[in-house]
Amino acid sequence: MAGIGINEAYNHFASTYVAKENANIDKHKKSELQSVYKSIAKINKESPLHVLKQDDNAQAEVVGIKEHARTLKSQLENMSNEESSSLGKKSAASSDPDKVSVEYVGKGNSGTSEFNIEVSHLATNQINAGHFLNPEESVPLPKGTYAFNIGINGHDYEFQYSIREHDTNHDIQAKLSRLINKAGIGLIAGMQESDDGKSTLIIGSSDTGLKPGQNLRFEVSESKTAENSGSVSYFGLNLIAQEPSNAQFSLNGTEHSSSSNRFTVGNEFDITLRAPTEEGTPVTIGVTNESDALVENVRSLINGYNTFIESVSNVQNSGIKSSKLIGETVAIAENSLKGTSEYGISLKEDGRIDYNAQLLREKSGAEPPKEVVVPLKNFAKALVAKTDEISVDPMKYVERPVFNYKDPHGGDNPSPYITSEYSGMMFNNYC
Repeated sequence: MAGIGINEAYNHFASTYVAKENANIDKHKKSELQSVYKSIAKINKESPLHVLKQDDNAQAEVVGIKEHARTLKSQLENMSNEESSSLGKKSAASSDPDKVSVEYVGKGNSGTSEFNIEVSHLATNQINAGHFLNPEESVPLPKGTYAFNIGINGHDYEFQYSIREHDTNHDIQAKLSRLINKAGIGLIAGMQESDDGKSTLIIGSSDTGLKPGQNLRFEVSESKTAENSGSVSYFGLNLIAQEPSNAQFSLNGTEHSSSSNRFTVGNEFDITLRAPTEEGTPVTIGVTNESDALVENVRSLINGYNTFIESVSNVQNSGIKSSKLIGETVAIAENSLKGTSEYGISLKEDGRIDYNAQLLREKSGAEPPKEVVVPLKNFAKALVAKTDEISVDPMKYVERPVFNYKDPHGGDNPSPYITSEYSGMMFNNYC
C-alpha cells in the first residue's frame, strides 16, 4: 500500500471522529442536559460583556483546558457517586494490563474470584482503502452528478455529489470524506498520503467483528439512479484493505469469541482485550482485597488530579489565567484533605498531591477507615463540580477585559450572545 499503515491511519481518524472508550461523560440524561442549560442561562444573565482578543493560540489553550477537565471528570465519575463510589470497594487486577485490562463492575457477593484468559486474535473492523491518486490532477471523469450506495447494518444509504470543472482528485476525496463522516451511519473516513505524495480515501467501520451470517460490516457500490457512473471504481471506494473479524480467546481453557474487544465476564469483570497473548502464557484476572482496592482507587484519583494540575501548569500563553485555575483547584485539595497526612496522603507546596501506598495500606487494615474514605470522596465530588464549572464556562480563564456591565434594571432576560464567545471560538476555523 505504498508505505501506508492502514491500521495506523484508521486509528488516527477514529481518535479524531469517535468518542473515546472511557468518555462516559459524553452520555447524558435529560435532567443533566437541563442542568447544563440552566447553568449557561445563569451565566448569561449575570455576566458583563467582555472584549475577546483574536488569539488562535489562546483559543486552542482554552479548548485544551476544557478537554483536560473532561478527562479528569471521566476518571472521577465513579468515585464521586455516593451510591456507587469505588473508594474502598473491591477492585479488579490484571497480571498484564497491556494485553488485557479489567474493571470490577460487580457487587462483590458472587463466587468468581480469579480466572485465566488467553487471547489469540483481537476483533477487527473493516477498512476500505481506495486507489492512490495524484492529488493535483483533475478528475478524469465526466463533469456532473454522481452517487454511490453504502449498505451497513441492514440499511442502504445513497450519497450524491457533483464533480465540477477543475475539481482535483484531492478535492473529491476530501468531499467524500466529509459526506461519510457527516452521515453518522457508523463509518469513519479520512485522507491518507503515500510516501510519493499521492492521496487516498480510507473508510472504516466504527464497530468491530461480524454478526452471524455476515461477511462484511459494510459494502460500497455504484448507484443505479445517478446521472453518471464510474466513481466507485475510479476512487476505489469498494476496495477492502482489512476484513472484519471476531476476537478469539479462551477463559480457563474454554474457547470463546466476541464481535467486540470489550465484554463482561460473570457480571463482575469488564474486560478489554488490547493485544494477543503469548501461547501458554495466560493473563490472570482477579479481585483485590479492600485495602488494596482503596490504594488502587486512591492512586487513580490522585494521578488524575496531579495530571490535571501539571497540564494546566504547562500552559504558557499570556492570555490564559492558568494560575487562577490552579489556585482554585489546589484550594479544593486543601479544604478536602485535612487530616489525611497520617494515612500517607498530603498536599505538596507545588499543589500536587503525594501519597504513600504502603502507609495507606497499613493504616487501612481489613476495612478502609472513614477518616480517609470520606475526605477522599468529598474531594472527588468537589473536583467533579469544578470540572463541570470549567466545561460550562472555560472562557473565565481567558484574559478578557470588561467592555460594559449590564443595566441592573434591565429585567431577567439572559443575553443570547455570551455563550457564543466560546462556541463561536470553537468553529472559528471552520467558517
